[in-house]
Amino acid sequence: MASDTRRETVDLLVVGASVGGLVAAITAADQGLRAIVLERGKEPGGTARMAPERIAAAGTAHQQAAGVSDSSAAFCRDWLAAVQSHVAPELVTALVEQSAPLVEWLESRCALPLTLAARYAAPGHSAPRLHLPGEVGGADLVEALPRVAHRVNRVGTRFGTTADRLLRDADGKLCGVVVKFGRKEQELLGPVLLACGGFVGSDALVTEHCPEVAALPFIGADGPMGEGLRLGALAGAQTARLAAVRITPLFALPTNHTVTAPLLDLGAMLVNQLGRRFVNETLDPLVIAKAVRAQPGKMAYVMFDERIVTAARDADPYFGRVVLPRAARHASLLADLGRQFGMPDDALPATVATYNEQRSGSGDPFGRVGGPTLSEPYHAIRVTAVRRRTVGGLVVDHAGRVLDANGTPIAGLYATGGAAIGLAGDGPKGALEGTDALVALGLGRLAALDVVARRAAVTAATAAEPAAAAPDPPA
Repeated sequence: MASDTRRETVDLLVVGASVGGLVAAITAADQGLRAIVLERGKEPGGTARMAPERIAAAGTAHQQAAGVSDSSAAFCRDWLAAVQSHVAPELVTALVEQSAPLVEWLESRCALPLTLAARYAAPGHSAPRLHLPGEVGGADLVEALPRVAHRVNRVGTRFGTTADRLLRDADGKLCGVVVKFGRKEQELLGPVLLACGGFVGSDALVTEHCPEVAALPFIGADGPMGEGLRLGALAGAQTARLAAVRITPLFALPTNHTVTAPLLDLGAMLVNQLGRRFVNETLDPLVIAKAVRAQPGKMAYVMFDERIVTAARDADPYFGRVVLPRAARHASLLADLGRQFGMPDDALPATVATYNEQRSGSGDPFGRVGGPTLSEPYHAIRVTAVRRRTVGGLVVDHAGRVLDANGTPIAGLYATGGAAIGLAGDGPKGALEGTDALVALGLGRLAALDVVARRAAVTAATAAEPAAAAPDPPA
């Protein structure tokens, strides 16, 4: 059956209805441009729905109201110190300068309230600057942005539509994409923003680029499959750090929430289905993750007490509002808590008693040194280890423009979110909390503003041409 090929020209083509892609579409539309969002799945938001999506921002009204002293310069210093030489300083600066306006825009334009974790300066941050969207984090962000986009006449969202390949004009310049929906094809002309995530959902690509974490699964519906990487390669895009992947040993089951609160750092312990410890909880996350997957059922239980709950809530409001009530179980007696998970009756009491003795200095067989003891009431969450997101991707500049192998911007091609390279250093300490969300949302906003500026420049130049070419009036 012959395909039905049609052509349509728009001002901005957004591949992927991620939160970053939606921010770009709304921003462009508010400036008078027409945007089309292409989404291969059935729902917007990508993986943000089950994540806290904390936004790191400096100089916000929330910080001022809470008496927090902070500045864009301090945020830049913190970020650059964490990433070292992995990220261009001008890109960090552009995103930091967008952070406070982004928070204000989400609240005023999208009617999305944000809460500052005012009593917690996350590791690597010199001031409290994590802003949590709504009451339930990413789920509220995913609800707010599509709602706004739906009400803007100049934004069209097309679900079940795949960006198949890039289009080039007669001069070889990128000019749009060919999309598929069912057996039909359509040519869409205009600047392209790749907002379709990384490749963490693709077992084949993870095995190719980061085999060290290939044994860890990705859990989540319709995960990022490398569409942005594939389309960027077609344009000759430069890529970097494809071997870097974020993982977590604390992925809550069956709710599928990532436990982002620093439970292990606060003194929580891990036990298996038999109620026994099996690892030093202060080791590298990948070591802990592999140990968790080696346990019966490829899962474990993170155990903590009320002291840790209080500290975790201050550090991560999302944990207190969402993860704790949905994923955790609690009991005053350890035997009762163990029964809720099907553990032997005497397992947890014996394990916790030994753990507390070892905190007093009798020596830990797994090598954990010091730390507080656990006391009633007790809490526990069933967890497994998974891969969360890829760090590597397409290299972009301070306007979100994708760069080629020579470091030159590819005209008409932008990237954000997981499709773009992550702005983090090596190891857990190189990833500042809140910067992933800022990169996704901020790059989307910067890309849209660049498209708006370039369109305005073309319009101004076109308007000036007739006047310049007009003959002199007769004397």
